[in-house]
Amino acid sequence: MSNPVKESESRGRLTADESARLTEQIANLSKAGRPLGPGLLALAEELPHGRSRRSLVELAESLGRGVSLDSAMDEQSDRIPPHLRGLVLGCIRSGRLGDVLGRFSGYVSIGTELARKLWLSLAYPLASILVALSLFLFVNAVLVAQFESIFKDFGIPLPKMTIAMIMLSHALRSFWPAFVVVIGGSAALWLSGRLFLKSPTRRSLAAKIPVVGGVWRYTSWAEFCHLLALLLESDLPLPEALRLTGEGIQNSDLDRACRVMAADVEHGRSLSEAMAARPQFPTGLPRLLRWAQGQGAIAEILHMAGDMFEARARGQATFAGTVMAVLSVICVLWGVFTVVIGLMLPMITLISRLSG
Repeated sequence: MSNPVKESESRGRLTADESARLTEQIANLSKAGRPLGPGLLALAEELPHGRSRRSLVELAESLGRGVSLDSAMDEQSDRIPPHLRGLVLGCIRSGRLGDVLGRFSGYVSIGTELARKLWLSLAYPLASILVALSLFLFVNAVLVAQFESIFKDFGIPLPKMTIAMIMLSHALRSFWPAFVVVIGGSAALWLSGRLFLKSPTRRSLAAKIPVVGGVWRYTSWAEFCHLLALLLESDLPLPEALRLTGEGIQNSDLDRACRVMAADVEHGRSLSEAMAARPQFPTGLPRLLRWAQGQGAIAEILHMAGDMFEARARGQATFAGTVMAVLSVICVLWGVFTVVIGLMLPMITLISRLSG
């Protein structure tokens, strides 16, 4: 009897990581000169159950029946992304399957690597801010009420900071259901976005966030440049390469821009002219491509620009981590200062009165 859990895991389109592993395995087998069918089947046996293993098994079975690689990948159109199928087809035409797919497997993991670096740099600052905020709310919701009764009993004049903390304490205790609803609604909104928004749409939205959005923006530009360059190196027509590039990068804004640029190119405009009319791209990239068109080096310039954007994304990730670290220190110091000034100074005044 088949396992429904394993079957459900094998459905759906391959993720960027899974696509990278699949292309890397095909590239390695092609470079080594080994038959793809038995080699892919042997690799599949080493993988856990999931989409990657199922894709390798089905590819190996198709190749074993004498089906060509591009036709075998077309049979898995619901699982293998269109840009990957187009890249394989172009590589077969140009006779550079192992070389181009090997480079693609490295470029396609740029986004995953940078996202991992970003979250690692943000993990400690975000945790520090969350802990500091939780402690501050606890102090205001629980402890301030006890200090308030002491201050009232002894008639101590209160500084403005203490009065503000008392007012916040009243608000927290009076309207705590509203705070719970806001927190729960925010969590539900985040989960809804993860469940119902596709990855390209989420990255497009993330690119608009201050500070951290620059990481996703530069990453998308780097992936665009490298993927378009590889497709052009595989001798695909420019309009087709643009459309496949838009489908391949995880950014819905750039996907729409690529579709429009492909139509512009089909109507006689150059790549640089079509790109210059699209605000989704940096202003300097069309100028580079205009020069590259005259030199016949579009793919080389695209790879150079992709490396530049990748370096900027890494720098932006480091900058975002530094900014959040500084912000976390400020939040902690602000919370400590507020508690000390707001609660300790009136207590010192009280102790001074009691001691005579």
